[in-house]
Amino acid sequence: MENRKTDWLLIIAYILLSMVGLLMIYSASSFRLLTIGAQPSALFQRQLIFLVLSWVLILTLQRVRVNILLGRPLAVGLIAFGVLTLLMAHVPFFGVTVNGAQRWVSIAGLQFQPSEIVNVGMILYLAHFFQEPKASLRDMRKPLGLLLICCLLILFQPKVAGVFILLFLAFIMITTVQVPVKITALLFGALVVSIALVGGLILTLGQHDLLPSMFAHVYNRIRLVGNPFSDPYGQGFQMIHSYYALFNGGLTGLGLGNSITKKGFLPVAETDFIFSVIVEEMGLFFGIFVIGLLFIIIMRLFMRSATCKNGQVGLILLGTATLLLIQTSINIASILGLMPMTGVPLPFISYGGSSYFILSFAFGLCMKLLREEGQSDAILQTA
Repeated sequence: MENRKTDWLLIIAYILLSMVGLLMIYSASSFRLLTIGAQPSALFQRQLIFLVLSWVLILTLQRVRVNILLGRPLAVGLIAFGVLTLLMAHVPFFGVTVNGAQRWVSIAGLQFQPSEIVNVGMILYLAHFFQEPKASLRDMRKPLGLLLICCLLILFQPKVAGVFILLFLAFIMITTVQVPVKITALLFGALVVSIALVGGLILTLGQHDLLPSMFAHVYNRIRLVGNPFSDPYGQGFQMIHSYYALFNGGLTGLGLGNSITKKGFLPVAETDFIFSVIVEEMGLFFGIFVIGLLFIIIMRLFMRSATCKNGQVGLILLGTATLLLIQTSINIASILGLMPMTGVPLPFISYGGSSYFILSFAFGLCMKLLREEGQSDAILQTA
């Protein structure tokens, strides 16, 4: 007997976030585009196209058989494509350098960050690999080796925050399955050592002007955490004006379209600093509402993963929730000055069609698996 139930709370939260994102992308970008002679709604229109494509993808996923979505070909294919495009980012014909970083790949005119594909691909790959418990590190050589390769490729784009996201995501997923306590402790130690080593090297070499130029901006951002006013017209410029935007907004905001800082003080405010514009125009209460919508999705996925009968499905839900939680936390923390600026977008809100599309794929996959939860026996038989 079929028992398919759509989780409307998740869908409503996702749609509301998407609508808020579209509205604020237009508000945050229209003035800048107007000043350079471009169409004020250009970025709004591009994001709208990706929104429509993403919603079509989500609806399409609902009609795909579960055994295909949980099968090895999709998991391996997606992670392989992610690794391939990470390599392509360093090839002149495909790689696109933005602000000194080679994080983007352009294929047929479409630009995207391979690290975003790797994150979702790693979720599917680890969920498939660990659907059966592993007893030793020897059994885990493949995923750990793949994880190391991905982290190194992302690190040398450079994208330190991307490495942190991938490591933390993998750690949560691996240690959630039934692995021995000593392996969990070993992996946790490796995670802490890796982060401390990378951070320590950047700080030490940066203080002595020995840091390679590709990592110089990382050192400057770490150095200015907590005191961006020490370099008000350089690396601290965006952070300072993010503070001003949050202060200007107060509890109820200046009104939609009335942001001051978006008028040249927050470059490309529609991306990493869109939450600052949201608070400035709509107020702190509305900002909390937006964060609340994100956490509805995150906590709902966490709760459903904990009660899921199928281990692979539960890991996919867990991985998606963890990815959304990390990205949201990093974006908000960097805006508040609690950590360095990272270039991590706010999920479903920040401008970036490829990011929205990839996260929507993960969201749509989760929705499909949750709808099929009532047929968990069939899932077990066909996956």
